[in-house]
Amino acid sequence: MKSELAAIPETPTDSKNAPETALTKPRKGKRRSTATASSGGTVRFFLSEADNNGIPVLDREFSSEPEAILESLKTGRTYFVISEWKGAADLSKKMPLIRKEVVTSRRQTAD
Repeated sequence: MKSELAAIPETPTDSKNAPETALTKPRKGKRRSTATASSGGTVRFFLSEADNNGIPVLDREFSSEPEAILESLKTGRTYFVISEWKGAADLSKKMPLIRKEVVTSRRQTAD
């Protein structure tokens, strides 16, 4: 029984056969575009009002996130990224399935 508990000597690892660590592994992920939501919906960008007392109040709308970021940097105010969704129910099966659907209506600007 004692021979089963004997320590196995460690062999030095070969750098060619060693698995890659998280630090040396290059990232291959694709960056998601901010112009569309994860399911293809429209995303809108707004600057916050100057004095909102912690309540989100939308001020000016921008057509792209870089524009909103730049204006946020210039004014020192925050900006909001908004996507619109609605609830939908699939009642065709025994158990109802509740899911979300992106709203793809045309936006109306008050310019």
